Amino acid sequence: MTEHKGNIERDLEMLKLFDLARKVVEEADESAKKYPTSEEVQIVVVEPNKRPYKKTVKNDLKTTQDIIGGYMENIFIGDYDGIKLAIVCNEDGIRLDLPLNRRIIGRYNLLGTFYITGYNKQGDKITLPDFLAETYIKRFSPLEVYL
Repeated sequence: MTEHKGNIERDLEMLKLFDLARKVVEEADESAKKYPTSEEVQIVVVEPNKRPYKKTVKNDLKTTQDIIGGYMENIFIGDYDGIKLAIVCNEDGIRLDLPLNRRIIGRYNLLGTFYITGYNKQGDKITLPDFLAETYIKRFSPLEVYL
């Protein structure tokens, strides 16, 4: 009897996990419909000692590597209405001795050129909406930033 009860509890836990997985997939599908990916995306580029600016770029790895100067690292900085916001920077900034770009108080020193972008819940890079781009241009204009 105890073994049977253990099997039922395990089966119930599996059903809960399947239900959770289904919900995550449904949310990702809805996010992709609301925020589809495209061949070109708008990002906010932040270069050392310069004011950040919006730029529309090709949505591919080579373009990312050209902008940041090497291998990419994502630093996720928040969510807005299903958009996962991220800083994309060079993961080898210290080793390559890239210049200090921005200091995020209490968190990171960002080296070299980086950009800010958004991802939908399927993990696809999407166009950063104008109002979010403007928000991050203002937020990253000083050399020290509070997130």
